[in-house]
Amino acid sequence: MALSKMEDFKFDGKERIPVDYVKGIMQTIPTCNIWDQIWNFQAKSDDLLIATYPKAGTTWTQEIVDLIQNEGDVDKSQRAPTYIRFPFIEWIVPSMRSVCWGSWHDHVKGWWKAKDQHRIVYLFYEDLKKNPKQEIQKLAEFIGKNLDHEVLDKILHHTSFDVMKQNSMANYSSIPTEIMNHSVSPFMRKGTVGDWKNHFTVAQNERFDEDYKKKMADSSLTFHFQFS
Repeated sequence: MALSKMEDFKFDGKERIPVDYVKGIMQTIPTCNIWDQIWNFQAKSDDLLIATYPKAGTTWTQEIVDLIQNEGDVDKSQRAPTYIRFPFIEWIVPSMRSVCWGSWHDHVKGWWKAKDQHRIVYLFYEDLKKNPKQEIQKLAEFIGKNLDHEVLDKILHHTSFDVMKQNSMANYSSIPTEIMNHSVSPFMRKGTVGDWKNHFTVAQNERFDEDYKKKMADSSLTFHFQFS
């Protein structure tokens, strides 16, 4: 979604963006207003769809894909902010107490099932953190780019967390403060794996594990929530 779609919504940091439901899933009003266009969109055979749950490595993947498609040309990746280079549906919702975009479990299981009907490559945040160059190369091969190690290393450097955090075309610092106030919560936070240990109590982790096992029991998809 282009920034212009949000310009009519002004926030003081305390208000909540108005929401509604589309097919039983809570969405922001700007998304609801253009849902017919989204639903009727006709993809081309060579279109590339990045499907992620919010705050699950979306911007990271977008930046990697852009640099792969431009064969490591950093100047081209600086042509516009991420949200302009990669039009997308969801938008950050400040001060939301309810969860938009539906169940994470349904999202990941649905895309995992889709592997039998569509050509899909799956990326896991933990794998990207553990061996980013290998994952970047895997993604490049999926896209159809044969990149040498020099280009891969260049992409690796420019998509590292520390570099992206300082990249105004990727860190969302160009978003107006009334929409995203980085002094309250920066868009790019830590970029680590296993930080849940610093926030979950033992009891909360046990509740999470129980809920996760129940909701993921019917899927062969597995995740690693920390490095071994």
